[in-house]
Amino acid sequence: MSDVAEAAPRRRLSEADRDRLLRAAAHGIFLRDGYTAARMDDVAHAAGMSKRTLYQHYASKALLFEAVMQDSLCPLGIDPAAEAEPDLATALRAMLVSLARHLFEPQQVAIFRLIIAEVRRAPELADAFHRAGPGRGASSIERRLAAEIDSGQLRLADAHQAARMLFGAAIGAAHMFLLLGLNGPPSEAEIERLAGEAVEIFLRGALTDRAG
Repeated sequence: MSDVAEAAPRRRLSEADRDRLLRAAAHGIFLRDGYTAARMDDVAHAAGMSKRTLYQHYASKALLFEAVMQDSLCPLGIDPAAEAEPDLATALRAMLVSLARHLFEPQQVAIFRLIIAEVRRAPELADAFHRAGPGRGASSIERRLAAEIDSGQLRLADAHQAARMLFGAAIGAAHMFLLLGLNGPPSEAEIERLAGEAVEIFLRGALTDRAG
């Protein structure tokens, strides 16, 4: 009997496993090298796969980057309980807090900084990033505002612009200072305070007499 044990057959990866490994490898390469300098060869090597396999999953670096954004920002949504909350002020505060918690996480901050650094050389990144992340969260706020406008509770001309204004008032300044490295992430109490004050001021000007 041979002293050399036969090697166990290597488990064949499923398509889903390959895809997961490729996205994980790409995430590290993009954060390390930036979008423009990142090479598909390096992604394939980091994932332990061939470049051909990589291109079978993602036909371009732009598509791969968008997939990585979707993975990185997939939690960047609104708590369903917040969306279902019947009281408007409570719902808006909860939605903003939910969104802010994700935006201030270190991984999300790193992704934002990458986009800012690369967007002039690769403008398509901005759309991919917005679709994958912040746009989804803001859309939830926009839908709630639109419903309240339709029911006569709010006097607003444009739910889309109103959602952006509310988002900016609650989160914009703190997020910008964090991205610039001027401040650290706000505490949970600070996030709740910022959201509460923004909603109070917003509704003071937007609620109709009927809502009162």
